[in-house]
Amino acid sequence: MYLRTPKRYRSGRRRRLFSWRKLFMLLAIPALAYGGWLIWLHQQALRQAVLPQIENVAQQVQTQVAPPVEPTATPDVLVAETSCENAYRVGDLEEAIKQCKALAEVKPNDVELYYRVTHLLVITSGFGRDEERMGEALQFAEKTINANPEAPHGWAIRAMALDWHGDYGLALASALHARALDSTFAPAYTFLGEIYQDLGQYEIAMGYLEQALELDTRGIAVADTFRTQGLWYSNQGRWAEAIQPYQAALQNAPTYTYIAVELANNYIALGQVTKAIEVLSQAWDRNPADPMVLFTLANAYRRNGNIERAYEFYQRCLDVDPDNVPCLSYLGGLQWGDGDFVTAITNLQRAIDLGSDDPDDFYQLGHSQAALGRCDLAIPYLQRGYQMVIESGDERRKQYFENALRSCGMELSVPQPTPTP
Repeated sequence: MYLRTPKRYRSGRRRRLFSWRKLFMLLAIPALAYGGWLIWLHQQALRQAVLPQIENVAQQVQTQVAPPVEPTATPDVLVAETSCENAYRVGDLEEAIKQCKALAEVKPNDVELYYRVTHLLVITSGFGRDEERMGEALQFAEKTINANPEAPHGWAIRAMALDWHGDYGLALASALHARALDSTFAPAYTFLGEIYQDLGQYEIAMGYLEQALELDTRGIAVADTFRTQGLWYSNQGRWAEAIQPYQAALQNAPTYTYIAVELANNYIALGQVTKAIEVLSQAWDRNPADPMVLFTLANAYRRNGNIERAYEFYQRCLDVDPDNVPCLSYLGGLQWGDGDFVTAITNLQRAIDLGSDDPDDFYQLGHSQAALGRCDLAIPYLQRGYQMVIESGDERRKQYFENALRSCGMELSVPQPTPTP
């Protein structure tokens, strides 16, 4: 049985038989068809007229959109490793520092790499005089420790850097910690030997150096040990005995020019200047931009009486490092000795402005100004230098300063001793 539901009544208008919309559609279809036929018939002309405009608009849009960001280039580790090793092997220490530092950025846990960079920074610091480089060396020493705090490498190389920087107490603590971490790590004993030398404990120092040689007999580690043995003899004026360990050090590390410089200084002390020049010339061939080599080579030529070559190498030193105080000082001294007071003043003034504390620089600068009739400019430097030699007890230089001051009309009074409380 079905239930019927009555339909609901819906009010509305009656359906119309005529529709304007249908009429429009009927008329539009033939028009569109005709337009399409015309486009097809003239398609080549239309393409030539319209496409350039479309391309123009596309070009404008493209220039308004920011170019895609290029991905950051990742360093080629293999190339960096090769560059670091090649520069190190041939003895271009500055290039080795540059390349090995770049490699270290992508190998933050490579203890031996950070050790190498720190070592290179220390030995190219002008025996610790380059404050900027020593600061960088200390930073890399800390990075070496951070790479692996349980390894002795970072603590040992930090001890070397601190010792060359003059911080002997901190250096000693760091070296002892390295030895505690690994009692067979030879560099820790080598650096202890150098630290104890600087503290005046020569017997203790030699004991550590002998232990280092028992632990390691090849490569850079033994080169450091032999070099420090040579320094042990040299610091005590035993220059002849220093030659053999220095030669052994240079044999194990032929590209380390600072060892060649120290060996040459011992030859110069022994009066064997020709031999010193031979050693330094070989070092210069390996690394022509090393200011330590250039400065020492100039000194050797000066001692040998070859003033022209001395001038040449002092100037080469300044070409490489215009702020090199020793080269400015000694070149100014040569010019002062030759009576070239005007040029000497320039170099001596520059050396003093950069921090020279050599009394000879103050005397030569003051004397040069006085020789040119400028005592008003000479007296301040002569007075400062005079005070230096009084404090050091250098009677010979004291006489020079007194004569120069009197020539400028200065009355000298005997300095009174400071009363003891």
